[in-house]
Amino acid sequence: MEVYVLRLGHRPDRDKRISTHVALTARALGAKGIYFSCFDVGVFDSVRDVVSRWGGDFFIEEVNWRKLLMGFDGIKVHLTMYGIPLPEKLDEIKKAEKLLVVVGAEKVPAEIYELCDYNISIGNQPHSEVAALAIFLDRILDKTFDIKFEDAKLEIVPSERRKVVRELKEEKAYDDL
Repeated sequence: MEVYVLRLGHRPDRDKRISTHVALTARALGAKGIYFSCFDVGVFDSVRDVVSRWGGDFFIEEVNWRKLLMGFDGIKVHLTMYGIPLPEKLDEIKKAEKLLVVVGAEKVPAEIYELCDYNISIGNQPHSEVAALAIFLDRILDKTFDIKFEDAKLEIVPSERRKVVRELKEEKAYDDL
């Protein structure tokens, strides 16, 4: 399944950190890329820097959200605490070949509820959109701990007691020595 994320309503002066975390969570848990309804050079540069060091072909770009939602050729899921609980629709959503997950930053326009195929909740209490996206991607893709990025320059070595980051060396081929 190909999964993409739409970050709707990013407020540059207020949401830099949380929007960066939405994008990094999308990347780390298997999304192909993230679309933003608003350009923020700091967020975009930060995410691109992570991709360059930690690997992958994850993209981040600005789009017109209405055009994206109206033209997207897959299933559109809006994550909202007012939606249907994920377990009730999980099997249906998992059948999709291509998925766009809409994550709001502020009150989303009412038309989002109509433009999306599913309005899904990860619990019915106020909570972080980062948490909602992480749980959703984990349940939908079932590969959180299996994701590897071939072109990574860095990787984490799991450790119970300390932080271990390994710098990966590029293999160089020497022809005609």
